[in-house]
Amino acid sequence: MTSVKNFVYLLLLIAFTSLMAGIAFAETVSFQKEYTYQAGELDNKGSARIIAMENAKQLLFGEIEAYLESKAVIKKLQLTKNQTTALISVIVRPDVIEQKWDKSAFYVKAGASFNPDEIVKSIFVLSRDKRNTGEIEEVRKKAAGILRRLEKLKEQHEAGKITGQYNEAVKILSAIDWFENGCALVNSGNPRKAAEAFTKAIKLNPKYEKFYVFRGNTYGELGSNNQAVKDIAKAIKLNPKYTRAYVSRGNAYLRSGSFQQAVKDYSTAVKLNPKYEEAYCYRGVAYGALGKEQQALEDFSLSIKLNPEYERAYFYRGLAYAESGGYQQALEDFNKTVELNPGDAEAYYNRGRVYGLLGNAYKAVDDIRNAARLGNKVAQDFLKMQKIEW
Repeated sequence: MTSVKNFVYLLLLIAFTSLMAGIAFAETVSFQKEYTYQAGELDNKGSARIIAMENAKQLLFGEIEAYLESKAVIKKLQLTKNQTTALISVIVRPDVIEQKWDKSAFYVKAGASFNPDEIVKSIFVLSRDKRNTGEIEEVRKKAAGILRRLEKLKEQHEAGKITGQYNEAVKILSAIDWFENGCALVNSGNPRKAAEAFTKAIKLNPKYEKFYVFRGNTYGELGSNNQAVKDIAKAIKLNPKYTRAYVSRGNAYLRSGSFQQAVKDYSTAVKLNPKYEEAYCYRGVAYGALGKEQQALEDFSLSIKLNPEYERAYFYRGLAYAESGGYQQALEDFNKTVELNPGDAEAYYNRGRVYGLLGNAYKAVDDIRNAARLGNKVAQDFLKMQKIEW
């Protein structure tokens, strides 16, 4: 089996060519929003700033969502308004253009400038992981709920009785901001800084299991699988029924070569949720690494049955068929992978290898060229060695 990448933080290199065909945006667009928060007796400069910034972010993300929603490409993704806004929150990081505190009100002007093409591509990539999108959406909803709670606490305020609750809610709001910052850093290719942001979120809110899973996945991206396992174990301790945590820890075990432990975690995940296609898929990878090819094929097929659009399961089943000599079946699975994900360099490369084994040199070279163009280094090295241009 090929080595497993950290798919949880949505770092898949998915091409957007077919979806973006014929669509062009302006090179850069800019948005700005202002918000003035009227502080109450429970507020200080710090809490007022956090609340003002969260309100400004909501306005800004809403305007960006409305802009993107007017474009045909976003409509093709069939996301809800809340889903799109949530994904924007972990891609676009607002800049503070101006802020002012006069001890009774905090004024903030926040803005963002970006290339819409790049934002839409990022949304497309992230939205392919429905469960991850759901978790990000849940965090965004939590931020909105905290704002409502803070307003109620202000209204109910009696000196000395709810100050602690108010301050704790402000801390959670700040933690969510750090969490979203961490996600944005992961999505922009800076996992080390992302881990630092998630650490700040955890310090502010150490009882929210999702923060540990996201930091754990980031540690995995950095190659620190032991730290990943420790973080995700904390999440499981906080919530033993957190299905995604078992899959994430299984991925960490898989990357580190602890295949039996990976199988155990994936099995727990499917016990908690028998319709979790990702758990079956990666348990199949673990079974394959243990030499249990039949069990691997069964799991990949179960994953596909649950989600016929899940290209990773086709890809890994294609590898399994190829390794066992089932080249025609492998070819069919790689064809489906490429159909679902036209930018999967590994799928092109492995389909090229299968074509070669089937004696079709022309298609083999064509696929390996496609893989090289998409950045597959093995394909590039092979073509260089053969003195073939791509």
